[in-house]
Amino acid sequence: GQDCPGDSDQQERALGSRLPGGTAPRRGDLLFWKGHVAWVADADKLIHANAWAMAVAIEPMRDALARISRQGDGEVTSHVRL
Repeated sequence: GQDCPGDSDQQERALGSRLPGGTAPRRGDLLFWKGHVAWVADADKLIHANAWAMAVAIEPMRDALARISRQGDGEVTSHVRL
């Protein structure tokens, strides 16, 4: 029931409320990077479409965050709660 733009940079600006750095992620939160967004499935997992799996994947948050940073997309730019 909520409008959602198609691109992650537009979604980052339009959706939810930004949370301060260090806020523990919880189910339903969104994490944004340059050109990317992931949905928090639970305290330890993300769901996101990614080139690593070439599909939508559920993966450990710690692994995904480290890999995305190493690949050059940097750190999370926004943590949003809907």
